[in-house]
Amino acid sequence: MKKRTEHTSLKAGLIFAGFGALIYISNRLIPKMADDYAFSFIWDGKTNGNLAYGKHRYRRVRTVKDLAASQLSHYKTWSGRTVGETLNQLVLMKDDKRLYDCINTGVILSQLSLCLFAGRGKVSMKKVSPAMALMLTAGYWFGAPHLVATSLWTTGAANYSWPGLLQSAFLLPYALAYHDKSFFIPRSAAALSGLLAGWSNEAGGGMALAVSAAASLYAKKKGRDTGWMVSGLAGAAVGYGLLMLAPGNFKRIKIEQEYSDILSADFSEPSMVAPEYQYTPAMFLHYLKNSFSSVLLRELPLEIPVALYFMQKNRSRESTAYILALEAAAYGVPGILMLSPQFPKRAAYPSILYRMTAAVKALDRLEASSWELPAGLKKPFAFAAAAAGAGLLVNVAAQWFLHADVSLQTEEQIRIMRESDGKGIVRIPDLMLSPFWTRLAGDRGLDEYIKKIIRFEEYEGDPYNMAAAAYYGVEAIQAYVPEDHPYSQKGPQARKDRILMPVRSFVVRIRQLITKRKPFSRFFTN
Repeated sequence: MKKRTEHTSLKAGLIFAGFGALIYISNRLIPKMADDYAFSFIWDGKTNGNLAYGKHRYRRVRTVKDLAASQLSHYKTWSGRTVGETLNQLVLMKDDKRLYDCINTGVILSQLSLCLFAGRGKVSMKKVSPAMALMLTAGYWFGAPHLVATSLWTTGAANYSWPGLLQSAFLLPYALAYHDKSFFIPRSAAALSGLLAGWSNEAGGGMALAVSAAASLYAKKKGRDTGWMVSGLAGAAVGYGLLMLAPGNFKRIKIEQEYSDILSADFSEPSMVAPEYQYTPAMFLHYLKNSFSSVLLRELPLEIPVALYFMQKNRSRESTAYILALEAAAYGVPGILMLSPQFPKRAAYPSILYRMTAAVKALDRLEASSWELPAGLKKPFAFAAAAAGAGLLVNVAAQWFLHADVSLQTEEQIRIMRESDGKGIVRIPDLMLSPFWTRLAGDRGLDEYIKKIIRFEEYEGDPYNMAAAAYYGVEAIQAYVPEDHPYSQKGPQARKDRILMPVRSFVVRIRQLITKRKPFSRFFTN
């Protein structure tokens, strides 16, 4: 690697800007779905909440008063994730999805920036190499578990990537203080940041609390502890208590066990087991084979700079301890989830944040020492980098084609609902995924696993069906699988359709985005 210069920051900036455009387009191609409809309404805790079976009183969240009433009901009857769901309902107040897509692009770019700042130990974009920018952007795209569910889908992002930003913002001062012993922030700011981070989500809030506690103890041992560290830690502890001790957490468990089919009766679900197998060796083995190993394998490329750092002789004690602490946190998140009665991969999202920060620190130290790859590894490394780049392009294209196709199908569902008289059961075609592009997109796109979570059901009383019906003003909706759809057919023409139809859908959708709206307001429908 060559020594960094001031000029590399421009190239890195262009890489980040390109990644922002990629995320924005990806968001534009995903319509509202599933929980987005349910959370568009005031939470009806009196009838077990908007995601439970049964009749509900659907009233849109339109004002701050509506939002407060909704979140109070949600906290009492469903979940303690008040911070994330408040943000979620704020953006869902507006029927046009563009607001969310703009905000979400900014959130993801901000998240990468915070990992960069924490890894380098300074809030600066100077001398950021293209290699570091590529590592962060590609690492996030490929490493974030279930990218759609954690980073692109509105309600998913509100529960995972947006809380991740709050956790990173809270921990950044601790990271800066580790590198700069004179660093200081107001106690009130630290306490508020800690409160929001702790009150974000279970795995991430818990790990943020643990990391801030470890950082505070380390600073105290070195005689560098300050009042703001204690205030931040106290805020995180209070926030985490509010999250975990919410009455709704306990009521939700009862509701799900009595009124839904969320608990699988066998080992067919990778993220959960039946009650009789919980906290048995069979459960831990099931999670280890599925969620845990999948999370770690996705993050493995980010371990390359860490491994290269430990291969060199000139390592500093402070950098080594810092990287090891981040690695422990990255492994700790999925490790803690092994003890949960459910382990969806998306819940391990905070792990990628610590892994990226450790990778930044390792690469920063390598670049500072003008370290270079051994001559024998340069060609294989260049080949691997080129292959990864080509894979990224194919993966992005596959995701865009797939999501554009789903978007047009969703548009057809909405058209059918809006053109009905609103009475009786309105039958709409189920979403169909091209097997060809689904394989290439993998879980960076709307795969069959995510589809099973967000699709409308054949039963009109399903909570998602009911929420969407109320949103579009119809009495009830019922999905059916179109047996004559090309994706479910066999033969040469069907194989061509599986490839070409999503490509045509992408062209149609891009044309709609460009021509159907005025500048700055032309990108998308609901």
